[in-house]
Amino acid sequence: MNQKLSPTIFLLRHGETEWNFQKRRQGRQNSPLTKRGVAQAVASAKRLKHRLSSRHPLKVISSPLGRAAQTASIVVEELGLPPETIEYESSLMECSFGQWEGLAENEIKRRFPQEWEARCADRWNCPAPGGESYADVHSRVSAWYSGKSFEGAVIVVGHGLTLRVFRGIYLTLSSEEVFDLNEHQDGFIELRCGHSTFVEH
Repeated sequence: MNQKLSPTIFLLRHGETEWNFQKRRQGRQNSPLTKRGVAQAVASAKRLKHRLSSRHPLKVISSPLGRAAQTASIVVEELGLPPETIEYESSLMECSFGQWEGLAENEIKRRFPQEWEARCADRWNCPAPGGESYADVHSRVSAWYSGKSFEGAVIVVGHGLTLRVFRGIYLTLSSEEVFDLNEHQDGFIELRCGHSTFVEH
């Protein structure tokens, strides 16, 4: 059996942030979790307790961006683990949206009409000005995943777009199938034996 299929990987998106609430592109910039976001992180951790087996080694790997790191810290605290349990991985950072970061969609359409149309026409390959494309994110996440040895249970804390790409790599999905994936904050994704399951709070 492929060793990549044996572990259980839990994909946990960070809790709601202020910019999520305002529907602004975050990318590499950051805004703190809202009260709801903190509650979501706590709820995910409590649900994870019921899915984890003490017989398996446990790893927690997180994007180093503030909102993910804050979520990971809440999770390990709820699980009774020390902060140094968290391994930070830059390959899990969110897609860079370049000049669009901090802007809402209507602002992007008004200020970057041509770039917005180009992005909509080829979402996989066309990046935001000064940012990354889905293909760029796929390349860096795939390179990290293929070079990483997973065992036992692994909690991966990250971001909406990046974790959708991660699922696409794990499940060998097409780009269109990746676009159709949800970006849950009210639960997490369990990847095991080549299958994906959404676990709601």
